Amino acid sequence: MPESTQQTPATPQRLDALVVGGGISGIYQLYRLKELGLDVRLLEAGSGVGGVWYWNRYPGARFDSESYTYGYFFSEELLDEWQWSEEYAGQPETERYLNHVVDRFGMRDLVLLEQRVTSAVYDEEAHEWTVTTAAGDVFRTRFLVTALGILSAPQFPRVPGLEDFTGEWHHTGLWPDTEVDFTGKRVAVLGTGSSGVQIIPFIAERCASLAVFQRTPNWCTPINNSPITPERARDIRSRIREIYEATQLSPSGSMHRPMTESSLDMDPEERRAHFDRLYNAPGLTMALANFRDVALDKSANAALTDFLSEKIRSRVADPQIAERLIPRDHGFGQKRPPLENGYYEVYNRDNVTLVSTAEETIERFTPTGIQTDRQHYDVDLIVFATGFAAVVGSYDRIDIRGVGGARLADHWAAGPRTYLGMQSAGFPNLFMVGGPQSTAGNIPRATEPQVDVVTACIAHMRENGLTEVTVTEAAEDEWIEHVNSGIVGTLQETAESWAFGSNVPGRQRVYLLYAGGLPQYRRKVAEAVESGYRGFAFSAA
Repeated sequence: MPESTQQTPATPQRLDALVVGGGISGIYQLYRLKELGLDVRLLEAGSGVGGVWYWNRYPGARFDSESYTYGYFFSEELLDEWQWSEEYAGQPETERYLNHVVDRFGMRDLVLLEQRVTSAVYDEEAHEWTVTTAAGDVFRTRFLVTALGILSAPQFPRVPGLEDFTGEWHHTGLWPDTEVDFTGKRVAVLGTGSSGVQIIPFIAERCASLAVFQRTPNWCTPINNSPITPERARDIRSRIREIYEATQLSPSGSMHRPMTESSLDMDPEERRAHFDRLYNAPGLTMALANFRDVALDKSANAALTDFLSEKIRSRVADPQIAERLIPRDHGFGQKRPPLENGYYEVYNRDNVTLVSTAEETIERFTPTGIQTDRQHYDVDLIVFATGFAAVVGSYDRIDIRGVGGARLADHWAAGPRTYLGMQSAGFPNLFMVGGPQSTAGNIPRATEPQVDVVTACIAHMRENGLTEVTVTEAAEDEWIEHVNSGIVGTLQETAESWAFGSNVPGRQRVYLLYAGGLPQYRRKVAEAVESGYRGFAFSAA
């Protein structure tokens, strides 16, 4: 009689709480639930912690927020012992930092690696979630917290033939932990968003030839990065609470706040001088500390894009290439502007070719390269800098089923439905941290209050003998209306970007983030909690 090939179901591991996602938000959530005394674990799909800073290990990957505003603030000892080396830290340093935090606070044994969650099903009788991983492990948990990240589901172009390509290829969001050697190779990079803008200068210096395939150009500004000297580090540490308070008052969770003055009230020379100061300032100063009307008024925005167009023309030698690099489909700020370091000068190199896919369509990948409707590009290595199915893409990869077996994907068919971006009706005891309709700007500062509220809510339930919490559909409707009102009257209202799912073919255009700013978001959350968790529905067994 032949042996049965049917696998024996794994014995579930029982927990109080389970966190899914080992990035900066998931690690903080694990810390807070451990602090609460819960039996808690964290599941991470990768072989190391770090989230976006584990997966995106491509050359040139780095912060666009100041390092010291991005890290944790919950421990004075941690602030004392960690010194960032750069104003905008690179990926290796950030990954080291997150590993240091996991070890420093005794969480290594609570992190289970190479555990990609495939399903989460709610048991209404037991008031528990059954979570299953691709490795076949099963967990039963009272509380389930997802910290999946808004940019964690890599997307590839819908072009046939990649399986035929005999060369090497990598996605920036799935970069290997071994060195990729570009030396002397013919390379193609698809995509000129943030990751493309960061990696292209690195590749151009090393490869024999580089073909950059650009779908749409972006408004890029210099990062103007610099090392943090010991003197600078001491100054930062002495003002760290002041810095933290500035992040709490800033709409973006950064140290920057928009100016209240109108750019149109200035004479052109004065306005240009101000734009010059912003252009030469570090980081996202141009995006976050500009005139407020740049985000509201087309004429004000056009004055800035005219200035940036001049900058591009001054840095790119070939006038035709310069014009291809100037966006025509959106104003500054309608997409998150990538920060660059020598990006435009790349196109002055003899070994670099810019291919506009608006003019020259990619038809297929071939065994030796890329075929367009005009010619064939022979390449040895392809880099996909093609971004992510943002915000909801990471949820689409998990079969999440709530009350009555209802699928979260169906509940969100017309766009995410949440309350405060933290729960969805019909999915009890499932919390989202850094999910849709709650997150924008400096991610750790945006998710920090969510982690704190999730922790407080679970503590409240345990103290009061409550077994279940969900939110009402009325609360969802109210929150969706509030989220959408945040972009009304701004240039974001007509934007086409990953924040609306515009980069995913066939996806309905819905605003996926939160445009109201961090101070307003914190107020909304505090009002709900202080009014007895308004919008939430609790029950006891």
